[in-house]
Amino acid sequence: MTTTSTSTPILLAQTLATTTTLLTAGTILSLSVFDSPLLASTARSTKSPLPSPASTLPAIRFIFSRGSHLIPQSATVASSLYLYLWYSSPSGVSNASVTLLARLLGVQISQRTGYLIAAVLSASIMPMTGIMLPAANQRLRELAALEERGRGEEVDREELKVMVQRFGWLNAIRGGLMALGGLVGVVTLLG
Repeated sequence: MTTTSTSTPILLAQTLATTTTLLTAGTILSLSVFDSPLLASTARSTKSPLPSPASTLPAIRFIFSRGSHLIPQSATVASSLYLYLWYSSPSGVSNASVTLLARLLGVQISQRTGYLIAAVLSASIMPMTGIMLPAANQRLRELAALEERGRGEEVDREELKVMVQRFGWLNAIRGGLMALGGLVGVVTLLG
């Protein structure tokens, strides 16, 4: 394991940054892989090939509520720790260069640059969320508000299915960016 220093703060930051990034990516991706297909399927409704607003929309509200209290904070912590590692690393390409990335991509970068890339990828879920909100989440929230007010019959089930699927794909992209940040962080850490 190549490190910029064997000091406790550096080792702690390396461990927490990679662990936080990969756990957050796993959380985000699990929503897209497991929950979104279930919410958009007939498994939530026995009378229609489309999702039921009465069961799907409360689940969406729950997912959005829990995610908004965990994911942005985790991304902020992870990217901040990577920035700390970037700041603490020596500059320039040297013996501490990330040789695994060099072998995989044919590009030789310094450990410092590797941590900066990991920080940017980890933080990239924030602008991606800005894209998701108007593209899927906002409409899902509006549909959930209708259902919550007892007007679930007004919800177009086909639109609900499309919006849940759109959320799943956009969320997968967001999780993939975070996972790439974690992988770059691990590769940089291992050198």
